[in-house]
Amino acid sequence: MRKSSLPAFTTVALALFAMLALSFAQEKAAAKPETITGTLVDLKCYAAGSFTTNDHGSMKGCGTACAKGGNPVGLLDANKKVHFLGVAAPEYADWVGMELRLTGKHNNAANIFLPEKVEAKEEGKWVEKKAAKGMM
Repeated sequence: MRKSSLPAFTTVALALFAMLALSFAQEKAAAKPETITGTLVDLKCYAAGSFTTNDHGSMKGCGTACAKGGNPVGLLDANKKVHFLGVAAPEYADWVGMELRLTGKHNNAANIFLPEKVEAKEEGKWVEKKAAKGMM
C-alpha cells in the first residue's frame, strides 16, 4: 500500500506560510514612522574634521558643495549619533548645517533613515520643506 505524500506536503506548506506571515509581521512592526531631529551634515567632511556647519574653515559653502557633488549626508542628533540618510544628497544640499526634523522610517538592517517629511528650523519655527522622499 502506497502512502500519500499529501500530509507531509501540507505540513511543509503550512510551515512556510507561517514563516512568511511572521516575517511580514516583523517587517511591518519595525517600519513604524518616527521623527528625528538634528543638524544635517555632509558625512565626508564630518568624518574628516567633525564639521557640523556648512562652512568648513576658510571653505565657505563646503558642505553644500560636497552634498551637491553626491557625498552622502546624515543627521547628527543631540547625542552625537549620526543617522545615515537614504536620500539623494543633492536634494538636501542647501540645508547642510541647518537643524532639521525628519519624519520617516528607520531601516535597522541597513542602519539607514528614510525620510518622508522634512522640516527646517527657520527663525525659531519649523517650516516644511519640499524634498524627494527616501530611496524607497
